[in-house]
Amino acid sequence: MKPFEKWKTEEVETVFGMWLAYQQPLDAEETKVSERLRTRLQSFADFWNEEDIKVFFLMPLIDVVNFYDTSYRTFMETTFQATLTDAQNNPCTLRGRVEMLVAMGKQDPKTPFFFLNEYKPQIKAQSDPKGQLLSAMVAAQALNNGHNFPVYGLYNIRQNLYFVILVGKEYTVSPQFNAMNRQELDHTINMLRFVKKEIEGFVKILLKK
Repeated sequence: MKPFEKWKTEEVETVFGMWLAYQQPLDAEETKVSERLRTRLQSFADFWNEEDIKVFFLMPLIDVVNFYDTSYRTFMETTFQATLTDAQNNPCTLRGRVEMLVAMGKQDPKTPFFFLNEYKPQIKAQSDPKGQLLSAMVAAQALNNGHNFPVYGLYNIRQNLYFVILVGKEYTVSPQFNAMNRQELDHTINMLRFVKKEIEGFVKILLKK
């Protein structure tokens, strides 16, 4: 992992495309949905289980951005695997089920770009949401036909959301976004918009090949 203090401004602008600084005002409908989700989270986060969080908060939040097009879409509860080499150059197979991913394809996912892993309100000591998310993102790199596009991810611990970006063999994690805070939730929507913009750019390049 490359820690925040090691990144230079020019590197962030080049590698991340000003990902964390991407800002556009939300329109009236987006603002309405954002406030409804924030209020719902404040009222029920302490009582929700894992499935509740996914159905009543995370998926409506993701759907604000609408990760759907003729060439890519959102896939739910998808199992996939990839074989790659570990640090000692030995073959290693990563296999598992992901809660959600955005990828090219209509029936089966091809070329994954974005992953979501969601967790229960109180994370257990043996759980490692970031590690599980990263393993799926690393597997995606092996499946992505050798292209060098970044892979994006999002995980949550209770109301706190964290974006992850994997570029080559280095990754970084965004600052924590508290979805109970109006400004931070709106910024989360903006970051999802940026991910969609990036995916659309990647898809256009791949379709030309």
